[in-house]
Amino acid sequence: MVSLDGDDDVTAVADKILQAFKSTPDEGRLLVAIAGPPGSGKSTLAYPLTDLLNSRLLRRPPPAPQPTDNDASTGIASPPVLEGDELAICVGLDGWHYSRGELDGFPDPVEAHWRRGAAFTFNLPSYLTFLTSLRLPLSPNPPKGIPFPTFDHARKDPAPSPNPILPRHRIVLVEGLYTLLDRPGWRDTAEMYDIRVFVDCTRAVCRERVIRRNFAAGIVESLDKCAERVDAVDMVNGEEVRNHLFNPTHIVHPADEPERHQPGSS
Repeated sequence: MVSLDGDDDVTAVADKILQAFKSTPDEGRLLVAIAGPPGSGKSTLAYPLTDLLNSRLLRRPPPAPQPTDNDASTGIASPPVLEGDELAICVGLDGWHYSRGELDGFPDPVEAHWRRGAAFTFNLPSYLTFLTSLRLPLSPNPPKGIPFPTFDHARKDPAPSPNPILPRHRIVLVEGLYTLLDRPGWRDTAEMYDIRVFVDCTRAVCRERVIRRNFAAGIVESLDKCAERVDAVDMVNGEEVRNHLFNPTHIVHPADEPERHQPGSS
């Protein structure tokens, strides 16, 4: 396991990925998981990282930084607009949320809606099928586009992505809470990744970020109520991720983490 504490996390992780890509067979893909608790900065790392990988692989300047569009209740990030020749692509695990209609059919729909974002509210079988498809050989008969869901922020439900995984996409990053979850079923998916990045961040910093994000979005009517929901849902999910973490190959400490450079921190 490698701990990355450099001032430029994106560049440091990109270096590791490109190094690993050099030994990836021509008929295969390099799969990269980016996990972390809510508010840790997974999306902040993943999408600029994908842009940097493409700029270095295609020898062109990286695009201008774009703000990440996050759904305040779940930390869902929207992917950037693709140019059409990318070799690396980033997929958000949040596309595998069960829809609100599907949650209505759960044994306890009230709990399912309240805890939306917990591992049991994701369509794990569909996610596993997607990863298995990514492992199909690219030659001699490359598979056609591999579809995957994204999250429609306006509908607050999953929707098909307009950009499937194509044969040219040799590096696929998947960012999300449970990409490295060491639980039955989820462990099978975590094992499929070649590089497993965990974005480490203290609970206090994550909590502050998520409360601020949710309150700004008007999810609840008061800061106290917002903090109550964050503690009951987001922080519980975060502890699940921390306590059941599957063998990360790299750990990233965000640059704005206040405890990052304290003696003895890791």
